[in-house]
Amino acid sequence: MAALPDPTATLTGTGRAIYEDILARRAAKGVHYLGPYIPLLNHPELAKLIEQLGWFYKYESRLPRDVYQFVVLILAKRSKVAFVWDDHLAAARAAGLPEAITRKVAENERNFPRPFDTVDQVTDCAFAFQSIPQALQDEAIAAFGVAGLLEIVTLCGFYSMMAMVNGCFDVPLPNPDTR
Repeated sequence: MAALPDPTATLTGTGRAIYEDILARRAAKGVHYLGPYIPLLNHPELAKLIEQLGWFYKYESRLPRDVYQFVVLILAKRSKVAFVWDDHLAAARAAGLPEAITRKVAENERNFPRPFDTVDQVTDCAFAFQSIPQALQDEAIAAFGVAGLLEIVTLCGFYSMMAMVNGCFDVPLPNPDTR
């Protein structure tokens, strides 16, 4: 097991304040599981910044929730980090992501209906670190705006980072009652 220690019992000063803020923010949304934030709290300032960005994506971004979850599930499948898939599957369903699309992602199938086909193609470019062809970029902007396109691309990076934290430090899956 490559887990980092849980520092939460020994945090003091600024580290303790950051931990308590993360707990309070998440609890206010009904989330009581810290998952990857436990190992990240070994570096409280980093944990704070990562949590703030995650908060933005999860609660303040412009992307429709089903599109947000679609991007996360694509990343989960490509990264092969089970934690991300298991942690987001119920949220994807709750966000209205059609079961047929979830099944296609799970089975590595393509040919999604619009707008998911556009998003899938953008994620292909993002994960390959390649320029998005102009026609595809125009299509994504028409569907989600420039801000939405930026969110799709950077969401790929954010959840890649979170998959790395979960995978590298063997973060256990949450109990379904603590999500």
